[in-house]
Amino acid sequence: MDTTLVVTWQALCQLLRPAFTEPTFGTFLHIVTGWVLCRSRPTVSNLVCTIGQSLLGRAAKHWTTYHRFFYRAVWDLQILSSLLLLKVVVPLIRVCGLTQVIDLCPDDTTCGRYGKHVAFAGYFKDGSASNARAKVVHWSHNWVIGAVMLRARRWPNWVIGLPVWFELYRKRPDCNRRHPFQSRQQIAAGMIRRTRKLLPDWRLRVAADGQYATRPVAQETAGAGSNLVSRIRSDAAIYALPPKRKPRHRRGPLPKKGKRLPTPRQIAARRQKGWRLVKARMYGKRRQRLVLPVVCLWYRVNGARPIKLLISRDPTGQQKDDYLFCTDAAVEDVEILERFAGRWPIEESIENGKQLDGMEKVQGWCARTVQRQAPLALVVQTLVKAWYLLHGVQAKAAQPKGTDWQRPKKHPSYLDMLATLRTVLWTQRITSNSTLAGRVRGLWKTLRFALTAAA
Repeated sequence: MDTTLVVTWQALCQLLRPAFTEPTFGTFLHIVTGWVLCRSRPTVSNLVCTIGQSLLGRAAKHWTTYHRFFYRAVWDLQILSSLLLLKVVVPLIRVCGLTQVIDLCPDDTTCGRYGKHVAFAGYFKDGSASNARAKVVHWSHNWVIGAVMLRARRWPNWVIGLPVWFELYRKRPDCNRRHPFQSRQQIAAGMIRRTRKLLPDWRLRVAADGQYATRPVAQETAGAGSNLVSRIRSDAAIYALPPKRKPRHRRGPLPKKGKRLPTPRQIAARRQKGWRLVKARMYGKRRQRLVLPVVCLWYRVNGARPIKLLISRDPTGQQKDDYLFCTDAAVEDVEILERFAGRWPIEESIENGKQLDGMEKVQGWCARTVQRQAPLALVVQTLVKAWYLLHGVQAKAAQPKGTDWQRPKKHPSYLDMLATLRTVLWTQRITSNSTLAGRVRGLWKTLRFALTAAA
């Protein structure tokens, strides 16, 4: 195994060094690497046991140091997120051939917790488990996450989600003067605002679920080259564009909006002309859709700025009509379809964060630990994906070995990426402490599978 792959992982983590002091960065490097290697719950005790006596050439510290990293060490999550965006994600976008265009997708999720003394915990609805018949409400935290969407050159139909922004939603009783109450939509708007501030010369394209189709989010995307793609209510109050001339014999200023139009659902049912068939890259395939664009005003969300309402229909009739909109009426219909479908990787990132990275299995309960520990699981995920796309994908010897009866994958999963990095790190740790002679060499294949979970 090429030891340079271990060096590239350390070099990638080094990009986040300015967020920490020198001693704290060493602790951070141990924690994120131990997080990658840990196969059980990522509690501090389990991380310490995974780190062992030494890791990446650095001697392990006292176990209390790793506890203090979360509740006492001097570092800020927003500064870490800013460096993650500027130093890790932006260079990766340039490597993939995109020129100053960034796709940001905000969403929120719940992370189940136990104990009534856990800071900022409350009863929240779990949207992933709820349905039309029953709502699942459980004791949890509610995290708002902003992820950057990326298409790699090697897999043009595959969209990769890279979480970069993380903020805990607090209910009103948990807020104070230092931290005033913000809705989830206002938190998402703040993430968009910080992204625009860090990348002022970039085009910012936002795609979000229907709950983020609100005025605070739409206002932050108002600018040259920036826009929002989301769902519009099927019963939304939309209006025709205002007249260019004031009607005769009418006093007062020029009207701000035209006449009231039928709702999107009514337009889809009544309109016979204007539909056209398009092909778009959606959910990993090229799919056909019938689309009907309507330029109008959705005054409640976008004010006097025109939007493009896009009604999407499945030609086979197997799926229900979808009602989308874009705050820039000049955006092409296919782009709207692809961008809204391209927001799905944030759901996959959240799922991987919970199931593979242990985002909701952490056990910290004090205020500072709660705000730092769970998001670190998604920071690790972004680092693993960036390392794989930059270095791991080129190392054939490091790729996880599948089984003989499985079909070849069209693209690697996050588990494949994680298994590749684990293979590199475990190989370096084992070969540097043993000669791999005799029976040890024969057991290495089974041991590697057990340690990396490659499938």
